[in-house]
Amino acid sequence: MPQQGPATDATQPHWAVNRMIDDGFVFLTAIVILCASLLAMERAFTVRLFTWFPPIVLIMFGAMLGYTFGIWEFTESVRATRESTRDLMIPMMLFLMSLKFSFTELEKLGVRTILLCLVSAATIVAGFVITHLLMRSFLGEESSQTFGVMAAGWTGGTQNFVAVKEALQVTDSAMSYTLLMGALCYSVWLVVVMAMKPHRRAINQKLGVETAADKTIYRAPEPERERIDASALMSCLGISLLAASVSTSLGSKLASLGLSSAMLWTVILSTALGTLAAHTPLRKLPAAEEFSGVMLYIIVALIGAEVSLTAILDAPFYILSGFFILGLHGVAMIAAAKILKIDIALAAIASVANIGSAPSATVVAATFEQRLIPTAILMSLLGSLLGSFLGLLTAQVLLRLS
Repeated sequence: MPQQGPATDATQPHWAVNRMIDDGFVFLTAIVILCASLLAMERAFTVRLFTWFPPIVLIMFGAMLGYTFGIWEFTESVRATRESTRDLMIPMMLFLMSLKFSFTELEKLGVRTILLCLVSAATIVAGFVITHLLMRSFLGEESSQTFGVMAAGWTGGTQNFVAVKEALQVTDSAMSYTLLMGALCYSVWLVVVMAMKPHRRAINQKLGVETAADKTIYRAPEPERERIDASALMSCLGISLLAASVSTSLGSKLASLGLSSAMLWTVILSTALGTLAAHTPLRKLPAAEEFSGVMLYIIVALIGAEVSLTAILDAPFYILSGFFILGLHGVAMIAAAKILKIDIALAAIASVANIGSAPSATVVAATFEQRLIPTAILMSLLGSLLGSFLGLLTAQVLLRLS
């Protein structure tokens, strides 16, 4: 799930089809049909499009196009269905995907992963400062503060965004264009990052680094697969629902104590439960990979379903600034991967762990390799710890430079 504010219906062009879908159930049906259609096309046709852009990327683009052309409208019913489906499926998916994980893999990732996370956050902050110096005459008087707020969101997540916004007393009207920048640029960045999956080994070879999947620690013997039948599918559904219920309930209670956001705790707890269950017979649960893969596709479609591709027309200098920030950050992350001799997939996950927070980072991790999901969670945790501080620091630096 993306952590920045979505584009609003006002961003839709005048030629969009208005109110074609305004019911939550029909909206969810359209999302599932979109996913099923693109997966069926990949299986039926061998075309270069699916080589460059895996179905998961095309699914997100398809969802964006659906919103852009007004195929659905975010009524109360549609919004409630989207949020409830997403918030339920994320912990279910994470639990099932974490069943294949072992703690020994985290232990062997080492200090380089932490350094990569710090580089990711630092280069985002540097990108905001450099971009503001170049673009401030086009951005308005309050851009120093709004950039500081967005820097908090792009280094830590929504909870940091809200905290810094309130700390700096930035109004909603002042944040409007910066929010638009965050929504569109983040969504495009997520697509770019996931589109690297087919080229992962080629990029690593050019950087002179080793692909994580090629390492011995990622070659754990797979248990013998049992036949997938109705009983296996019902077991996956029941166990993952139980894990999601427990994670959501505990996450809400922890959040009520002021300990970060409920969704962040839900993500952490569902992953932890899956990781612990991986050391039990549940590790051999049939259909877990297939069942969680279906949910991954639906979640990605839901992420793109509230972003209009026409947003760039409403705030061109902000959108340009956002892409410039991400461009600087991307170049720095590639350089960091080369210097630290670390897989480009981990660099991609570290980037999204900051810019999109835990849910989106786990989606990217699952896209590259499901066993990287716990690493994505830890990266997101580190970002959430630093985000508010880095956002306030960015705002202060920009105010002084202005």
